[in-house]
Parts: sequence; structure tokens; C-alpha cells
Amino acid sequence: MTDPEPGRPLLRTMRRVRSVRSFRPDPVPDALLTEILEVARWTGSGSNRQPWTFIVVREPATLGAIAAASPNVGHVAGAAAAIVIVMDGGMPEIETFDEGRVTERILVAATALGLASAIGWIMSGGAAAVGALLGVPEGRRVRTLVSLGYPTEEASRPKSAPGAARRPLAEMVRFERFS
Repeated sequence: MTDPEPGRPLLRTMRRVRSVRSFRPDPVPDALLTEILEVARWTGSGSNRQPWTFIVVREPATLGAIAAASPNVGHVAGAAAAIVIVMDGGMPEIETFDEGRVTERILVAATALGLASAIGWIMSGGAAAVGALLGVPEGRRVRTLVSLGYPTEEASRPKSAPGAARRPLAEMVRFERFS
């Protein structure tokens, strides 16, 4: 039997991932962005297609323009950086699954490195504008981004008591017994 102890720090990090939408102006070092992108690069995908391209955005004016094009991702305007995930667009159903996988990996990697992050969904009405702004080729899909930075003091504070932010496991899991 394999010893589970070496994996416990990773599990703790995964449980600590949360959306933070208020960032300090401090820049995210290149080395941390590279580590996050390496984790993203190694994410599994259907048939190992790796159907994504990552656009790192740091320019405040560009981050603001993305927020203006899709107001539901307004938090990106205050981020130090964002990773925009561009999907190939050839197999939308499979790519949707792959997009979720790579996004979660980016969020976990950011948390492990001490950064705050928040997923953003660029609504269809703003996707074309964001794609044009970033020079995304026609036929590719721009939908998900991850805002990155260091949290403000207020954003660092827990919003709920430890263990209270999630429903109890017993309310969401059932073990089926088959005979």
C-alpha cells in the first residue's frame, strides 16, 4: 500500500483555493507566472490534444479593456496579471472539459505559490472584443481567464468560520451498495 502522507500538503493546498477579486498593485514575478504556466502545460487533455494557448496580460490598460468588454470579469481590471485561456475551437464539447481542467490547475498552482486568483467567464457578447484586443485568430474560443495577484488585506480575511463555507460531506455524498 502506498503512503498517503506525502500527498497531504497538496490536498491542503487544494482545499485552500478560493476566489479573490481584490488585489494589491504589486506585480507578479515572472518566475511565479512561469511556474503556473508549466503546471498548466502539463494538464491532461482529451486525446492529449492540448487545445489551449495561454495569453498572459499584465498591462493595466489591457486588463481594464477586458473588464470593460465583459463587465462580469470586472475583477481583472484590478489584477496584477491575468492568464487568458484560448481554446482551439475544433471540438467544443471535449474542449469545455479540458478548459475546466486547465483552469482549476492554474488556480491550484497560484494558491500553492501564495497568490490570490479568481476565475472569470468572458460572456459571449464580450468574447469577440476580447479576442480582437488580444489578437486571437478567428475560430479560436476566448471564454475563461484567471486574474492573479496578491490579495488586499481585506480580501485575505476569511469570509466564514473555518469549515463553514461548504456543505457537510454527508449531505452531498452517498455510497451505493451493489449486491
